[in-house]
Amino acid sequence: MRLHPLSLRVLLLSCAVALLAWPLVWGLLAVAQGVGVLLAGGGWIGVALPLGLHPLGVVNEPTVAFAGSRAALYLYWLAPPLVALVLALGLPPLAAVPPGWLGELAVFQLSLAASVLGLGWAPSLGMVGGPAAGLARFWHVPTGWSLAIANGAGMLAAQLAVVRLAAYLWSRPGGPTRSRRLLVVLAHGLAPSVAWAVAVIASGYVAAPQALLGVGVVLAGAMLGGWLWVPRSPLRHPPAPSLRLCVGVALLGAAVSAAMLWAGGPGHGYGKALLWGREGMTSNLRVGMDVVQIMPRRAPRAPQGR
Repeated sequence: MRLHPLSLRVLLLSCAVALLAWPLVWGLLAVAQGVGVLLAGGGWIGVALPLGLHPLGVVNEPTVAFAGSRAALYLYWLAPPLVALVLALGLPPLAAVPPGWLGELAVFQLSLAASVLGLGWAPSLGMVGGPAAGLARFWHVPTGWSLAIANGAGMLAAQLAVVRLAAYLWSRPGGPTRSRRLLVVLAHGLAPSVAWAVAVIASGYVAAPQALLGVGVVLAGAMLGGWLWVPRSPLRHPPAPSLRLCVGVALLGAAVSAAMLWAGGPGHGYGKALLWGREGMTSNLRVGMDVVQIMPRRAPRAPQGR
């Protein structure tokens, strides 16, 4: 018997994959800034992943005036939303995965998390020290415009993930009816979104109303995609996932989620900064963050001949 996106075992595996995919996407937003500054000639020394604030790639900027430069615009301020947009738009139509539900659900959850977290949740959290604040300060882009563009992009991008996953409803008698397509969004997308908000509140942050609104806008776009688009039948149908696979992915996802809850906790109110490098004079480390040195600092070498 062929399974479909609304089969119980597929739903359980989707929840397990979400435990792994959503924290990874949240961390990727900080990685995007770190790699961007590396490309600009600076140093990447750590990450900060507070669940109630915008993720931060902790860096030593290449120059004192770097934040207002054109390189910073694309490689620092816009890096997180651009990476999220590329994932959300690129994975559903382009990702080739091995036959099986694990790959298909990974594409869906990574793409949806990029839309929800990268373009719905995070942008409003960056109005103080994140991308929205930088665009407003250095490039005179009103924060309202930044949030509207990011949320609108997430609203459109989320539809692609829904169309790809809903295509497997053709294996069910009657095919991908509108009600079933909407159920795919609710069953696979609403649960991890709600779980993320609950995790943020449980960790000690206040869920920002504008962040919740951004998530709602993106999920509304996913619902719109389920309402409007009838997908084509896929060329192949994944075999049923084994119970061992579901349990294994769930355990791995639980471990990753637990690590993210620890790393993303509020600490003394401003979150933790996980550093593997040494801060320089041009470090962007936020005042008040709890510094956790995850690699021992090397003592400076004495000049030769002394």
